[in-house]
Amino acid sequence: MSLAAPWSNSTRPSRSPYRRSRGGSAKLVVLLLVVAISLVLTVRTGQVFLQRIQPAETLEAPPKLVKVIGLAPQPFEHTVVVSGTLEPIHSVDIFPKVGGKVTKLYVKLGDHVREGEPLARVESVEWGLQAEQAEVGLAMAEQAADLAERSMGRLERVHDQLGEGALSQQDFEEAAIRAEGAKTQQEVARLQRDLAARMVQNATMSAPVSGVVSRIHARVGGMVGNEYPALHVDDTSSLILRCQVGDRELPRMAAGQEVRLESDALPGRVLVGTVLAVAPTLDSITRRAPLEIGVENPDGDITGNIFVRGRVVTGRDEGAFVLPVEAVHRQQGHATVQLVRDGAIAEAEVEVLGEGTDSVAVSGLSAGDRVVLPGPEHLASGEPVEAVDITAQGS
Repeated sequence: MSLAAPWSNSTRPSRSPYRRSRGGSAKLVVLLLVVAISLVLTVRTGQVFLQRIQPAETLEAPPKLVKVIGLAPQPFEHTVVVSGTLEPIHSVDIFPKVGGKVTKLYVKLGDHVREGEPLARVESVEWGLQAEQAEVGLAMAEQAADLAERSMGRLERVHDQLGEGALSQQDFEEAAIRAEGAKTQQEVARLQRDLAARMVQNATMSAPVSGVVSRIHARVGGMVGNEYPALHVDDTSSLILRCQVGDRELPRMAAGQEVRLESDALPGRVLVGTVLAVAPTLDSITRRAPLEIGVENPDGDITGNIFVRGRVVTGRDEGAFVLPVEAVHRQQGHATVQLVRDGAIAEAEVEVLGEGTDSVAVSGLSAGDRVVLPGPEHLASGEPVEAVDITAQGS
């Protein structure tokens, strides 16, 4: 009997029909999944394509909100802008009339002085001696003139009593010449005396105007001369602003117009002045004309030489349409505003009548018009908007 090998066909196990059935089912499931995914992708692609080819729905944006002001007539002042330094009406450097050493200072910085009041004195010993000498010379000249006058008188009496033969014509003429010369010498001596006395007076520096001592350069014991001022006096009882206006403003300027000025040195205070004088012509180079404005300062509480800016009131309209400056658009000589009419933006051209500090008077509009205050966004003509009233001007 022969033994078969363990690996022979007669002993190999056979495949199970159950395993063959499971393999076929798995393939079928995979196939079905692939088909399903393909169908889903196809349907989704079709939907996206249909959405793209269909017209988009029109979305209506809500109208923009804009701020408007209602117009009503109101008073408006026409003004011209001015600025400059508000100077003392008198500001005087005081030079010594005679040079020398300062022996006395009668004032200190900030003192109020009156016209003619002594301020300082220069050493005047030499001038005093010359004045005394001139006094003596005048006395001698007066005596000589008196003697010559008496001598001439005696000759005239002799001539009258004894006749023409008593004196020669030459003696008579010589006596007359001596008398006339003595009078001339007397007059010269008087002038020399007055000059010497004036020099003594000039050794004292006096205030040329009433005011305040604002600077003192002289020092006791120091030398002074006519090269540099010894003191300075400012008269701040009234102040003056010297400024200029252009060719467009000059025809509107006139003496007597009211001026309102402000200064950073006087916060919250308005200085009221008056136009004192206006130049009738323009400068040929700058095309500007000088203007002088006066401000009274009786209490002296306004500091001299402060910088001021303000406006000259040149006219007044009792019933003007006044807008904020930013509401008026200007370009190439034209001025326009935006209005809200029938719920949309409308453009209107206006004429500028005058300007204030932050406002403009215009014509070309009607009472009740609603003017748009510009915002960050540009508004096109005809664009629908919703108006929000800020205030009714003139109310």
